[in-house]
Amino acid sequence: MTPRRKSPPPAPPARRVVLVWLAVSLTVFACLPGMMSGNYLPKTFWAAVTIGLGLVLVSPRRRDELRLTLLGAVWLAYLGWALLSLAWAIQPRVALERWLALLLPTLGYLLARRTRFWESDLFWTGFSAIFALVALIGVLQYFFADIPLIHDIPGTAVPRATMGQRNYAAMYMAVTIFFIARLYFRAPGRRVFLPAAGLLLGSLFLVVARSRGAWLAAAAGSVFFLAAGGGKGLWARRKRLAWLAGPAAAALLLAFTVGPQRGITEDMGRKVDLAGTMKKAVDPSDRLEFWRGTLEITHPLLGAGFGNFPIVATPFDRESKVKTLNWEVHNDYFQAYVDLGIPGAALFSVFVLLLLRLAWKGRSRGVVLAAGAAAVGLAVMQFATFTSEKVSTLIWFAGVAALLNGVREDKPILVLHPPGWTIRGINRLAAAWLLVFAVAVVYTIRGDREFRRGRDEIARAIYCQEIADHPERYSAREVEWARGAGQYDRARVIERLRWLAGRLLPSVPFDANMRHITCHQFAGLAMGLRDAEAAATFARAALELHPNDRICLFYLCQLSLMNGDYTRAWELLMKGVETFGYNPYQPHFAENLIGVYENLGYPERAREVREKLEANRVISPLLLFPPTRTADVPIDARFDWEDCPGALSYDFYLWRVGEDTPPGPHCSGLDASEVRLRRPLQPGTTYLWRVWAVGRYGREESRIWFFRTAAAPGQKPVDFSADAVNLLETGKGG
Repeated sequence: MTPRRKSPPPAPPARRVVLVWLAVSLTVFACLPGMMSGNYLPKTFWAAVTIGLGLVLVSPRRRDELRLTLLGAVWLAYLGWALLSLAWAIQPRVALERWLALLLPTLGYLLARRTRFWESDLFWTGFSAIFALVALIGVLQYFFADIPLIHDIPGTAVPRATMGQRNYAAMYMAVTIFFIARLYFRAPGRRVFLPAAGLLLGSLFLVVARSRGAWLAAAAGSVFFLAAGGGKGLWARRKRLAWLAGPAAAALLLAFTVGPQRGITEDMGRKVDLAGTMKKAVDPSDRLEFWRGTLEITHPLLGAGFGNFPIVATPFDRESKVKTLNWEVHNDYFQAYVDLGIPGAALFSVFVLLLLRLAWKGRSRGVVLAAGAAAVGLAVMQFATFTSEKVSTLIWFAGVAALLNGVREDKPILVLHPPGWTIRGINRLAAAWLLVFAVAVVYTIRGDREFRRGRDEIARAIYCQEIADHPERYSAREVEWARGAGQYDRARVIERLRWLAGRLLPSVPFDANMRHITCHQFAGLAMGLRDAEAAATFARAALELHPNDRICLFYLCQLSLMNGDYTRAWELLMKGVETFGYNPYQPHFAENLIGVYENLGYPERAREVREKLEANRVISPLLLFPPTRTADVPIDARFDWEDCPGALSYDFYLWRVGEDTPPGPHCSGLDASEVRLRRPLQPGTTYLWRVWAVGRYGREESRIWFFRTAAAPGQKPVDFSADAVNLLETGKGG
């Protein structure tokens, strides 16, 4: 048997091939104002179209061979486990949509491997222009937010660039800036100006965006760069480094001395809070507290099902707030755990580690060094963020993975030689699916825009109805206007509302999160208009996607009670109390269930519901020891209080007079109604303390009590009454 010849080294990519991946990179600019999902849906559409067409235009490099590397095998195993999770997910449609969206960067990886864009100077020139323009938009939005066109780019916090949110934009910049830095240091002659402008603007954007995740990513990537030997290359090009130092210092000075002009949200403040962001970056205590409460919700082996964690987590919220279907735990590794259990988290983590391994093995090549720094940056940033809907970053990172696995590819673990028509057929099916997916996204964009337009009309009709219901609160002119135009608006809006519910909603096939939020909002608007038919349609549609949507479930309960359908109302109310419990702080389901039992002549059952409500009510801690105003308390004092009905645990706070109330407890999660400190108190000092009794649904605090510890031998006692007077007059600690 004649041995198969080795494939020759790949030729440099043709101009047409490079332009394909450059078109994919333009995903970052896709956005449409006036929509709820003005960035995610347009970016998803553009990425699907360009990758789908790219698969058609760029044939596989090996048309008779399929090679599976270890990296690819792990990723396919992750996709397979995610698909299998549909079997136990509460809402399989949500899981399937999330899985289908994940195919976008997966197929993007295949296209990037075919184009080998990293070998083309033409691509890097075009990408430098894209990067510089994105950074320029973000910087202009920060300093001049009211500039036409720039201001119209959708978003929630400035600077937002083309991402819709500053954290998303900063994430993109943090994983791409290493490539721009590489271009700056290697570009010849005048070709250095474009990457130089991009590097300066991108660095300035990262500073003013004030995203700790992006800062950590840039820092981690820089550490990898230096550890991999990149410092030698910088020293060899120290003139370029010196040229950059002056403009970079001026840009940083501008960022920290000149605040935003107008249009900046309160979240951004008047200037970048460098100290505050750095403190948050190195102090993960707030995130650790958040993660601690999320890791105990799902099954450790199976998880909640891909994308289903928000549904499972909603009933565990103390206030029963409805989690949106894109709600996340701000950590990709923990997110993989809560969605897919230990197997999913392990596969995801191994995939990241394999990427980092490839980066380290190929670090001698400049482009791999930049890709490795980007991979390390994103791997670190994923500890503080969630990347599922950051389409531009995901697509770009697919290119980074293709670069790392294409330049320094490990020996394949599986090589197949199927007939050529098989590979061509799979390629065409993938391209066709992406184009069909793009059409589905177009219909969803249409629905999103139509629903946003309808909100203004509905708000006007509700305003007219409010005037008609309470004419005494408004002027005679307003009442007259409401009686005239208001009635016409109401009839037209109700007709429009029913068209949205009956005709448009069924034609919105994608983005479960946008669909659920829309149905949730419009169910409330329909209830405000007293249109029971539309309200029921939207509420049922919201519950189909989010079975634990408490508000929409209660809307259906109300509508059933209004129609006198007590059997259906009882079923819905029982589902409410079974899902959210007998919550005395959110008693809507339980109180209405009591009313149904009383109307149907079951007083014993009504009494049982009341008793269950009261059993979950937390009583404020009493009989605290040591009592308030106690003097000469031992420095190793023991604190205790009376057991509180309804309390599952206790939080203990302790601080000194003159200090502000601490943001967190001295001891938390105490099972018993007592605590003994590990460290002795300071002698001759007045302390304040209080206890929070924490129940399943609420918590209650005790009054602030204070005492003075015994003075040490030879220590002059402090005037206790003066401390008490100071406490009462200044209110410190209260």
